[in-house]
Amino acid sequence: MTVKNFRLTLSYNGAGYYGWQKQSKFLSVQGLLEYALEKFLGAGVKTTGASRTDAGVHAYGQVVNFRAHTPLDAAGMKAVLNGLLPEDIRVINASLCNPGFNARHNVRKKLYRYVIRNSGIMYPFYRDFCWHLDKKTDTEKIKAVLPLFEGVKDYFSFTRSGGETENYERRVDSIKMTCRGRDIFLDFTAKSFLYNMIRKITAALVCVGDGEMNEGDIRKMFEARDRRLCRHLAPPGGLYLVKIIYERENGNTSAD
Repeated sequence: MTVKNFRLTLSYNGAGYYGWQKQSKFLSVQGLLEYALEKFLGAGVKTTGASRTDAGVHAYGQVVNFRAHTPLDAAGMKAVLNGLLPEDIRVINASLCNPGFNARHNVRKKLYRYVIRNSGIMYPFYRDFCWHLDKKTDTEKIKAVLPLFEGVKDYFSFTRSGGETENYERRVDSIKMTCRGRDIFLDFTAKSFLYNMIRKITAALVCVGDGEMNEGDIRKMFEARDRRLCRHLAPPGGLYLVKIIYERENGNTSAD
């Protein structure tokens, strides 16, 4: 029996998990996925995720690949896993992909969305799925500073210690803001992000909207490379991994 390389698209509610990455002492999405695979296949399987979402962060489109000896096709694998996984983790799509495909290393771009509830009453069932602001923030002020974050920059001030890199330079392709009623949506597109980078940027943007900071303060953060200048961190529940973009692949069969 030949080894098949499966590609999955996962959607999950991250509120009850200690992030994507498998942890020895904490419940994680990857840990439960690998447990389900081992339970079905009878052997341990190593999965690779496109993005390591943090504790409490959600996903519409996390992409995962793994290799397995099994007679199942993609549709069968999707059905089996959805029968074994908890209801807050779903396999949205499954496909058989090229042997060399790697969900993490072949990423071209990632799209994340941060959701803010701009004042008003906070319904309890939204608590883990957005950042609720007690007072209304000025979205025009936020919009004015968005271009400062685009392009290739050193984001040292906009990350927390604990990451696994010494290179803090990243290219942010775009940050787009959309407002619908009281809801603010911030869409971030880049090939990769630093640890807590999106949540740090979002917190800084809200500080600008609240009048606590201005354009000059943002510029100073980039120049100073001082994490103390950006102390706030947006809550994890407002952040969603929306989509992973890859170069076009050939020969894949999918099960939607």
